[in-house]
Amino acid sequence: MKIVKTKEPVLKPNKELSWASGAVFNPGAWYDNGKVHLLFRSIPKGYKSQILDDPNPGEPEMGFDNNYVSSIGYASSVDGINFEWRREPFISPGELFNKYGAEDARISKIDDDYLITYTALSRPAFDKIDGVRIGLAVTKDFKNIHKHGIAGPPNLRDKDAVIFPKKINGKIVMLHRIVPDIQLVTFDSLNMLFNPHENHWKDHIDNLEKHVIMKPEYDWESKKIGAGPTPIETDEGWLLIYHGVDENHVYRMGAALLDLNNPAKIIARSPKPLMEPELDFELNGDVPNVVFPEGAVVIDGMLHIYYGASDSVIGHAKIALNELVEGLLKYKL
Repeated sequence: MKIVKTKEPVLKPNKELSWASGAVFNPGAWYDNGKVHLLFRSIPKGYKSQILDDPNPGEPEMGFDNNYVSSIGYASSVDGINFEWRREPFISPGELFNKYGAEDARISKIDDDYLITYTALSRPAFDKIDGVRIGLAVTKDFKNIHKHGIAGPPNLRDKDAVIFPKKINGKIVMLHRIVPDIQLVTFDSLNMLFNPHENHWKDHIDNLEKHVIMKPEYDWESKKIGAGPTPIETDEGWLLIYHGVDENHVYRMGAALLDLNNPAKIIARSPKPLMEPELDFELNGDVPNVVFPEGAVVIDGMLHIYYGASDSVIGHAKIALNELVEGLLKYKL
């Protein structure tokens, strides 16, 4: 399997836009009607790095001051490489549940709705008091957006959530990550996703281990793993691209195939990373040594992968979809 990287970032900070002048990275992606839609984390310039006295579990000792407040921007492309910016943020912080940031969006489409999961921060990004939750928003046209608030456990650090882009056995299926594993949760309907019953998340958390579908298994992902882009349906299973973090906090990319009718069942999984920090913009930046895949689309049989690089810019890579799937099938479980 040979993944070819674009040698330069496809999106960098934009000095003309104050809200995206410091860093742009970690993009979710969707492709339809001949256009790639990209939703990316953006940070205004002016933040400073600092050593954290009490970092959150699984996180590095370095962080940033309270000027590090994110929003989600929008850009589009017809060729998958050259993107046109929208001048205003797509999702801005503001409500109590995302007062200190909206970041790391994933995009799925169910019926006529684009469902956007993202990380919502009710506390400063590197605060000792945890405020990291799963946010949910909906759009029909990537112009008007409606925030639905929190779509995960209300009192537990949770992120890397992504919804499968079709109902499976009549249910809405979502992956999420409570460190260090990837868990799967189902909802009977869209209404239940938006308004889960009172004990839905309590029951899920009380039995969390049985909802784990993937755990760290290899040295390159020993610290934690998390779902990346929206799963892609193939004849051989759902293609799940994910990130793994090692003990030195290096982020790399892996992939797995999940059963089409039972995505809790892993069909195949790459034992080695498929992509890792190599290029200068992946090795050096606000957080060095990071390749964070979060968006992937298929255009004419080619899988285009969009990833955050060193928490500073957006990288792009591609591979024939059938080549990647066939390569994964060599590692059937």
